[in-house]
Amino acid sequence: MLVIVGAVTKAQTSQTNAQVVILNLLNGQQYFGVPHVYQGDNDGSPTNSWPVYYGPNNASQYWSLAGISSNQPVLKLVRHTLGWASGAMFWSKTYSGGPVKITIIGTFSNGPSPVADGYEIYLFLTPTTWGVSPNYNYTIPYASTAGEGWLTYVPSHPSYVEGDVMMPQSSTPYIMVQWDPWWQFGSSGATGQWNVWIVSNPSGNNPSVTPSPSPSLGSGYAGWDGIGTGAFQPNPGDRINIAVTYNPSTNTLTGIAMDLNTGQSANFTLNLGNYYKPPSSGNYVFGVGAVTRSGWALLYVAMTTSIALLTWVAAAVVVIVVVVLIVALLMSRRGSR
Repeated sequence: MLVIVGAVTKAQTSQTNAQVVILNLLNGQQYFGVPHVYQGDNDGSPTNSWPVYYGPNNASQYWSLAGISSNQPVLKLVRHTLGWASGAMFWSKTYSGGPVKITIIGTFSNGPSPVADGYEIYLFLTPTTWGVSPNYNYTIPYASTAGEGWLTYVPSHPSYVEGDVMMPQSSTPYIMVQWDPWWQFGSSGATGQWNVWIVSNPSGNNPSVTPSPSPSLGSGYAGWDGIGTGAFQPNPGDRINIAVTYNPSTNTLTGIAMDLNTGQSANFTLNLGNYYKPPSSGNYVFGVGAVTRSGWALLYVAMTTSIALLTWVAAAVVVIVVVVLIVALLMSRRGSR
């Protein structure tokens, strides 16, 4: 009977979505939902000066740079000043298949115009030389576009619109998605504001990006660069909602960025084809980062994944079989007396 229960249970399982809030600072909250680690980069060199949390008592230091009076907490990912820099936070999550969605709400407080270089989403890292624990804060092995000299034209490097992007060590290839508002306003030659790269960096210091050559920019570049439709330039203090979803059944990425203050948006849909193999079940690291110049910060991060649940049919079968087993056990005890 146990074998039958197992078979029926397996046949009757279904998928449902479960959301985990990673970070929620909206409306003055100070909620950090899961263990996480930070890494900052300053022109190719590690730094622990950012990311940095501004709580209600010192958040005014962040907002005053935009002439805004507020004590709304923020997690500032990257510095405000000119120069190449980036910052990111990472967390771990068990993946059991199905779509994965990462949603963020961010903002910025100042910076030159046009605004650059936006946010990145990291999907399915498998680090083997670092982990999500306090002792790895600001010590994650990585390579950056600034450190690699990829901020000017170098054959087979990613988009020429990207900023100083960090690529952490991972034993397997992973996905990076960037929304960069510099596209369409500071540079032309693209249809949208999104960059998507498949990154390989098993050693931590020798990254490569595919597809190469770039399907969108052509020879000399790698990745899908400047793709999508729609474009906008946010204003300091605007709240920017970004959602990126990966669907393994179609091996497809979708993304939308929206300025919640103006309603303007930019989106993309991309099939990864043979350049990326859908990941198997297991433990992975995910992350959110920001790049260059404008003091990009986070107010909210959530992750939605699929989990397997028994349908009511399977649950009913399990209950019936358990009752039968209990009755049979009681009968056998009576018979032995």
